Amino acid sequence: MKLTRRVFAKIVAVGLATAPAVSVLSATEASAETITLKISHAWPNRTEFLDKMQASFNATHDDVQIEYVASGDNWQPLFQSTLRDLLVGQLPDITHQLINYTGLFTAKSIAQPIDAIPGGQVFISSSGVSSALVEAASVNGHVYAVPYGLTIPVVLYNMSLLKKAGWEQERPPQTWEEIIDAAAKVAALGGNINGGYLEFEASNNWMYQNVLTGIGGSMGDKDSAIGFDNVTGVKAMTIIRDFAKAANTSAMTKNQARQAFNAGTMGILFRSASGIPSVMEAAQANNFQLEIGSFPVVSGKGKLSAVSHGMFVLTKDPIRQKAALRYLEWAYGPEGQALQTQYAGYLPANSKAFDESGLFADYSKSNPYARNLTASLSNAGDWHTYPVDNTDQIFDAQIEVVRGVITGTTDPAAAVAEMSTVTQKFLK
Repeated sequence: MKLTRRVFAKIVAVGLATAPAVSVLSATEASAETITLKISHAWPNRTEFLDKMQASFNATHDDVQIEYVASGDNWQPLFQSTLRDLLVGQLPDITHQLINYTGLFTAKSIAQPIDAIPGGQVFISSSGVSSALVEAASVNGHVYAVPYGLTIPVVLYNMSLLKKAGWEQERPPQTWEEIIDAAAKVAALGGNINGGYLEFEASNNWMYQNVLTGIGGSMGDKDSAIGFDNVTGVKAMTIIRDFAKAANTSAMTKNQARQAFNAGTMGILFRSASGIPSVMEAAQANNFQLEIGSFPVVSGKGKLSAVSHGMFVLTKDPIRQKAALRYLEWAYGPEGQALQTQYAGYLPANSKAFDESGLFADYSKSNPYARNLTASLSNAGDWHTYPVDNTDQIFDAQIEVVRGVITGTTDPAAAVAEMSTVTQKFLK
């Protein structure tokens, strides 16, 4: 083997790795060669965000530099691109992807265990990552992803309409019973006023997932691929049916519902927290009182199913893995988290950094609802997925079942049975 500068640097680094008092990325290696990490993502249109991230990291890390590579314009295309990269042996060092792909990545031996990298276990245990997200990113006792950004479902309220309809409290509704009652009262105002809408079309059957997990149910677990075919699953469908019936907006589309709420003619809208900034602008422009409420969760029993994207380490090279850990630590830290909240619109996955760092002051000022929402993130887990390549087909079929409940054509119990059947069909 030719003793090139790169090979010599690796030999030195591997030798140093055996010495307990010396880091793998030592000063000797740093002076010999700077490692440039390739990081794939699904944000080709967020160039300002990525430029800020790259410039900030590279300016403070002489021995490790990063380079972002767009490999898709959404999560599923990015996932498929990663599979193609695997086939041709051109995987990036790190990828930003949905945490619910953990099972698929590990089944195909794509992602590497972060807790097995020197310093990785200490980082995970001391950084304050929520236990639910650690569990979502774990397979066979190893952690394969660190969360970076989150979005959770929220409830948007036009308090001007609710008060006009007879809601007497200053706070918005909090329980499903209160929400359903308020939606019915707003719908009864008549004219062009709409009671409310639940964005059931969201990817991965996300809204049904949250209704279900919020009352203590589960889409599935390691013991059963289907966890909703039971009394709790039927109860979740019944809640959806009752809200849609009370709101009287079953014939609307998601875009129509968003337009109606932004125009001030809808009382309640369930959607992702990532839409809050645009709704705040609409409320100001159309002069109605906006409140943001937490998605209903039964205390001590329920939890949120967040959309969480995280950082997976794909490189198998021990030296590059150690360099990758440097990026993960920085991106999960205050500076990396502050940049993504400001430029990408996600909630910070690191609630400790959000609470303690002054870097979020401007963000908190312009997003007054963010602090209340991040308080619930410690109980948020990742949304459910299935460890098969046709997982999108499964969720598309499930959403069509929920559509039948929304439109009143399918009974909740029959819907759960149908959803179980179509899920089992695609899993075979």
